[in-house]
Amino acid sequence: MVMVIKKMIKRTIFEYKAQYIGSIILIIISCMLYSSFNIAMSDVQDNLSKFRINNKLEDASFIIQNPITNINELEKKYDLVLEERESIDYTDENKSVLRILGSTDKIDKYAVIDGKSIIGENEILIDKAFASAHSLDINAELKINNTAFKIVGYMSTPDYVYPLKSESDMLKNPKSFGVAVVSKEDINKIGTGTTFYSVKFNKENIGEFKKDLSVDNILIQWIDKKDNNRISFIDGDLKGGVMIGKVMPIAILILTCILISVVLSRLLKREYLVIGTLYALGYTKKELVRHYLKYPIITSLIGSTTGTVIGSLLVNPLLSTVTKYYNLPLLTINFDIKYTILSLILPFVFLIPVTYAVINKALKLSPLQLMRGGNNKTKVNFIERKLNLDRFNFNTKFKIRELCRSLPRTVLMILGVTFASMLLLIGFATKDSMDYMVNNSYTDIYKYNYEYTFNALQIGEVDKGERRSLSTFTSELNNKDEDFIIYGVEKDSKLINLVDKNSEIIGFNKVIITKSMSEQYNIKEGESIKVKNKLNSKEFTIKIDEIAEAYTGNIIYMPLGEFNKVNDYPENSYLQIDSDYKLNIPENKLISETSKQDIIDGYNTLLMPIKYMIGGIAITAFIIGLIVIYIVTSLVIEENKANISMFKILGYKKKEIYSLILSSNIILVIFGYIISVPLIIMSVASFFNVMTKNMNITIPTKLNISSILISFVIIIITYEISKSLNKSKVMKISMADSLKEKRE
Repeated sequence: MVMVIKKMIKRTIFEYKAQYIGSIILIIISCMLYSSFNIAMSDVQDNLSKFRINNKLEDASFIIQNPITNINELEKKYDLVLEERESIDYTDENKSVLRILGSTDKIDKYAVIDGKSIIGENEILIDKAFASAHSLDINAELKINNTAFKIVGYMSTPDYVYPLKSESDMLKNPKSFGVAVVSKEDINKIGTGTTFYSVKFNKENIGEFKKDLSVDNILIQWIDKKDNNRISFIDGDLKGGVMIGKVMPIAILILTCILISVVLSRLLKREYLVIGTLYALGYTKKELVRHYLKYPIITSLIGSTTGTVIGSLLVNPLLSTVTKYYNLPLLTINFDIKYTILSLILPFVFLIPVTYAVINKALKLSPLQLMRGGNNKTKVNFIERKLNLDRFNFNTKFKIRELCRSLPRTVLMILGVTFASMLLLIGFATKDSMDYMVNNSYTDIYKYNYEYTFNALQIGEVDKGERRSLSTFTSELNNKDEDFIIYGVEKDSKLINLVDKNSEIIGFNKVIITKSMSEQYNIKEGESIKVKNKLNSKEFTIKIDEIAEAYTGNIIYMPLGEFNKVNDYPENSYLQIDSDYKLNIPENKLISETSKQDIIDGYNTLLMPIKYMIGGIAITAFIIGLIVIYIVTSLVIEENKANISMFKILGYKKKEIYSLILSSNIILVIFGYIISVPLIIMSVASFFNVMTKNMNITIPTKLNISSILISFVIIIITYEISKSLNKSKVMKISMADSLKEKRE
């Protein structure tokens, strides 16, 4: 008896091979994404954590007007670790900047990624991305200010995991900026640079320490690690990767559940007579349930095993890509068995309960009901009754009935197209959002080409450029202390162009807040907020006069004179100069020199992997869309065999039959795509919020009309390909099939 029912499995799977192969492919994609992303992201997070602990990541870095002479005394007094550091920016003949850091003993110690440590004189370590961009190999010679250095390896430091020229930048560009480390003795040979300090606290006494520093000195800059994009960017991106690894595979599995339940439901209806006969022959309900559960078990077993194996093979390339992009040493690779096991069992967890419910519902019928075809009669549901189809012609009525009389199939098509469309649109939405942010931040707002930041307060007027000052502030926003930057800008500034919601230019004779900060903390025009300067602890209240349509980060702008007055800075003092063209300012007076073109070049460099990402996602979306549309169309053909046969008997032409049977789902495809647009905007906005939660930036979510149209064309092409693949099935149905079905 058991052997008889076993033979049915192979026959049924081969008969419905397209549906089962499609389901297996979806499970493979799901398990591949789940295992690869979760194992890789877990490893990267583990490596990052170990790197930060072992190499003593700073809690903050700062620049002070006069050198600190009592480091040991301060360390004992405040139970902290403090280290003086040097950096020099070397510009080569291609205008690329290599920031040379002196090696450290206590904080932000370098780790060798490839090669060896610095042990001798005139040896240098550089970051790998800069080396690749400039074809600098290990053991090659690098000449810096007339001193020849030997490249002994590639390195990373915890405070430059994401190598940015300025800690407030957003996009790295290894062609124009990189980091290197030399010994403390060798850095003095290169020239005079910037002295700064890194500090690591063992107690919660930051305020007292800063207050002590400011007694007989002036803090020029203080950057907490959470406000330093070189340190914090990787955390946000890893959160995004973890989110993808958990959400997307589950969504694909849910889609697969619906797919298999619809296919199995159709299979059971076709086999009511067989099931009834098996009941009559003595098979129990338990045996039949066990038999039909083998279909999802076989599908899950093949899909999960294959997907997990492929995912495991992708872990190393994914790890290598992430660690290379972030200049992160790969200390250990651990294949977390937890994610491997979950990847293997998740399809079973999702599919078996759903298919059991479908099987159990069918087997509630008595053997006699099953042998009579059960309740397998076409029913007019409430939707069809409400539509009043008599007013339409036959072709329209037939297509509408096809959509209404199989709601599970209709739901599957809509969800499948919606998911595939969302997957396709996510790449375009990411690119469009980044485009808007960069253009809005650097092209439309900042009209200057160069920004110079001094290492001490400057006083007086300037002949060229515009003066600006800045400081980091903190305020209690949303019941939490939040950090942001306040800029003091000259009232008649022409090099910063802020506009309001009506695109009207805003003058700098008032206090202005960026829209990104306004939205993040729900700050409205006319509201007042109490702020505290993180450098000198000065507190004052400011009233927000305008909200600028800018996503440049959490920033407030105010008149320079007022800025100096409320912060007790000298009159006419400033820390920055903005200029249309390059100024001749001695390097030893500057903390940094930033070129707007470097930022734009960095974005263009970033665009390359984004384009590859869009291509990869588009292929995945195409496969998922093709599978779902093909399977649903196959089910339509299967359920309409008798109708197709009758159409042929009645003399319908091929095109007419194709139109009636294959084109009825176009409405569902369009509807599914329309739904996907607002859903993807909300999803990408949530994704960006997770990524930038601890960053000093907000990425606005944008999706251009051109991207929507391109994605729509791809989905329609997918639909048309699916129709073409199913045309042969329609033609294989003979006129005799109608008579056969009547006899059955």
